[in-house]
Amino acid sequence: MVLLWVTAGFGVEMPDHGKLNTEEASPVDPGSMELFFGYGYTRVKNYWDNDRTSRSRGLWEEHAAGMAVKIGIVRDLDLGLVLAYLGRKDRDHLTSQGEQGFSDLSLDLRYRFLNLKQYQLEVAYVVGLTIPTKSSLDPISLESGQEFWSWNNALVVTKDWGAWTMNAEAGYSLPFGEHRGPARGIFSTNLALGYQILSWLQPETELNYVRDIRAGGRPGENLAVTAGLVMPINDLLRVNLGVQQGLWGRNSDQAATFLLTVKLAF
Repeated sequence: MVLLWVTAGFGVEMPDHGKLNTEEASPVDPGSMELFFGYGYTRVKNYWDNDRTSRSRGLWEEHAAGMAVKIGIVRDLDLGLVLAYLGRKDRDHLTSQGEQGFSDLSLDLRYRFLNLKQYQLEVAYVVGLTIPTKSSLDPISLESGQEFWSWNNALVVTKDWGAWTMNAEAGYSLPFGEHRGPARGIFSTNLALGYQILSWLQPETELNYVRDIRAGGRPGENLAVTAGLVMPINDLLRVNLGVQQGLWGRNSDQAATFLLTVKLAF
């Protein structure tokens, strides 16, 4: 975990790079480990149609409890694993009583191939797999995951300007396997900006964009804003707290999500 120091009258020397929805380019140190415990609550009462018009729908809710681990392998390279348990309820769905189950398993490697300390600039490539954990192909199910594998790629940039810190991320998830159906990939890009006011407090805001590409179908798009607090309490504990709100979209839900993440570093 990044250590933070406060110099009276001169601000913070090194801001924390962790954000709510945008990846960071800084890997875990070799031989170290970070554990993440997260909770998210999502609520939807509107959606955007193919003309980008907001329309009402029945209440859709999701509770997500997740756990992730990141392990430093060698210098500039770490390994990550993510798994969550989801509970969903959709008033517009045939299974309105709700369903729950594990999400897909995600594995990734983050390689920081550029680290220019004199410019406070880091660039990393993140590659990984999404592995389906459910086998049901029931068309009326509120599936908590996808039915196919995905090859995930992302380029991540982290840049500091004193107490200001910025993360930028652009990625593409490519589906494969016999059950991918019309899915052809998901493009996503995120931009986050934070200011380390105190050693334990960093307000931050993000723009998050996703485009779901489908063969012979209407693509889904969603632009959301995230606002929150990054709170590195000490060199062991960090707490992230915030909300995300959908701003604009097409063929997608207009969601509001509450986010809480606790990180333990060893």
